[in-house]
Amino acid sequence: MIKPLTNPAEKRILLVEDEGLVAMVLEETLKRIGYSVVGIAMSGEEAIAMSGELYPDVILMDIHLQGETDGVEAAKKIKGLYGTPIIFLTAYSDDETIRHAVMAEADGYLVKPINTQELFAGIESALYKKRKLDFFMEQQAATTRPVCPCNTPMIQTFSTTKNGEMIPVGWVCPSCHHFVQGA
Repeated sequence: MIKPLTNPAEKRILLVEDEGLVAMVLEETLKRIGYSVVGIAMSGEEAIAMSGELYPDVILMDIHLQGETDGVEAAKKIKGLYGTPIIFLTAYSDDETIRHAVMAEADGYLVKPINTQELFAGIESALYKKRKLDFFMEQQAATTRPVCPCNTPMIQTFSTTKNGEMIPVGWVCPSCHHFVQGA
């Protein structure tokens, strides 16, 4: 049994599902395991608009939606605009659907009917990856960066220790890939 989270207000979910009954069941499941559902969109267009208004922590997105914009196209736009983690929910697990979803750089892919444990694991994994990326980006922004001989600001590189801690190891140029060792 999954225990509810201690502070569900910190984990805000936007649900994008065009089947009303499925959306209701998912919303109740999410609430039961401790998440806050900030909205339900029924189309890709609505999902894009709500993402900009609500700034959810994670989006659960059906691939096949009402309207002209399917879930994959909506996910690409949302990722580009806001960087929000997206987990696809779909009744389809054929190769073509999966390939289409991979192109949107989804943070997860769950096949309906949704298993509560897998849903919880997918959301927590997406949130963890997002926090780690945000921390990395904050470190990059706060660091005084050297300039490569090709006049491009360099990016600090990190290595992960056995306990998951990231330590700086050097600098790399995003243009010419020149590497300088040392923090």
